[in-house]
Amino acid sequence: MRNIAVAALLTVLAVGTPSCKKMLDVTSHRAVTEENMWQNKNDARAGLSACYGLMRAALANENAHWVYGELRGGDFAVTRREDLRAVSESNLNASFTTMDEWRDWRRFYAAIAQCNLAIEKLPLVPGRDYRYSQVEMNCDRSQAIFIRAFLYYYMVRIWGDVPLVIKPADGVAKAIPREDWKKVLDFAAEQALLAVDGLPFRYDGNSPEAPGQYRGQGEDHHRSIAITKGMCYTLLAHIYAWKEDYPNALLYADRVVNIASQSNYKFETAQYIAQLDGTFRGRNSGNIFQVDMNFDHAEISTTGQLEDWTLREPYIQKRESEIYVSKDTILKIYNEIHEQRPDYWFTKMDDVYPMFYKVKQLNSAVATNPLSLYASAIVIFRYEELFLLRAEAKARLNMTSEAQNDLNAVRNARSLRNIKTDTQGQDLLDAIFLERRRELIGEGWYWYDLVHFKKIPQQTRLTQEDVNKGAALWPISQNALNNNKALVQNSFWKN
Repeated sequence: MRNIAVAALLTVLAVGTPSCKKMLDVTSHRAVTEENMWQNKNDARAGLSACYGLMRAALANENAHWVYGELRGGDFAVTRREDLRAVSESNLNASFTTMDEWRDWRRFYAAIAQCNLAIEKLPLVPGRDYRYSQVEMNCDRSQAIFIRAFLYYYMVRIWGDVPLVIKPADGVAKAIPREDWKKVLDFAAEQALLAVDGLPFRYDGNSPEAPGQYRGQGEDHHRSIAITKGMCYTLLAHIYAWKEDYPNALLYADRVVNIASQSNYKFETAQYIAQLDGTFRGRNSGNIFQVDMNFDHAEISTTGQLEDWTLREPYIQKRESEIYVSKDTILKIYNEIHEQRPDYWFTKMDDVYPMFYKVKQLNSAVATNPLSLYASAIVIFRYEELFLLRAEAKARLNMTSEAQNDLNAVRNARSLRNIKTDTQGQDLLDAIFLERRRELIGEGWYWYDLVHFKKIPQQTRLTQEDVNKGAALWPISQNALNNNKALVQNSFWKN
């Protein structure tokens, strides 16, 4: 918690605040001073844990992960909340408190500020505490490097050009302009690759990068959560795919598949994905990277997870869910014989509003407790998604049969037949896009896929002219613009 207090202050500095000098002149009675921090192994652990915690806060705040990745695409319809309806209609300048939160990137920069601090300060700790080895420090520092790289990749997809802050704040307010998004992704890719050498394939105690029980816990505790080589390679594949550098996207996707036996990655069944102890419970071999929300660790929440908006009675004490997928949309998406996913991922199909039931991690008392508590992990990367990304990269490189094989691997896992052998070119890309839409529904991918596959005008109210003007991006919050005079609003959202 003391690191979080420091990071929150540094974030204000990172975006440029006129009053920061006065803030620094006031001695805090709650936070540990900088001179007394980063002295021992416990400080190092707390500093890295704060990186994870602040990343989670950024993604979970007002269900931000799903707002950015799902609501604008149109698969989810809104029942009654006008702020959610505004997002679904791409009315992103609408005046709602929640919209102010979604437009504001301050939580992301809080996490980045903590990562910057950890990256700089962790190397000091082994010399101050013999219990904290150089190997452990390298592993911890590599995790902070990855988290920072991931956050920049994440923000670029939302806002495009963003300020690139790579050093801890020095206490002086600065006007930091936005950096070209391609340069930001170049930095993120460089850093993700840098992190690889300090990380294990698994935290099983057998890796030279993390020997023994990491932080006194076995592999099951860290699976899919603590950063690994596989997560770095997966992030690199996604960064290069977003840049449309498909040879490199394929290179790193292949590396993840090639190390699957070392990392224990595998496909999961559609039924398992939706089980209470399944994919969104987390820590399984199908999840490459997740942000954990765990009952056992008191990480439960009354908000920040998708089921808060999608479930209703008898599962939680709510008569109507905020969002749903219509029956017509379900039948349109899942329109092949032998398709099994709707049987596990949706329920109450005969109701006016079918219930999206894929994500539903609830405690045992949730049905009778008016304070609903959720514990679903935010699954960032999973193995089936990586195969579909690899299929796309191969298709764009005219490796048609290889792309078909990857696509069919996912389809066959869902009891669907192989696609026709003459499916190629744009038809093959459309098939991959559709399979991503089916497989990843509700996981925060669909809007980014619409952007990446250039299908926004086909699937939403936005025109190609709107997209050309920057409508696919989110506007920058007025708070950020006021505090950092070097910032310029995204063109489509200028008044």
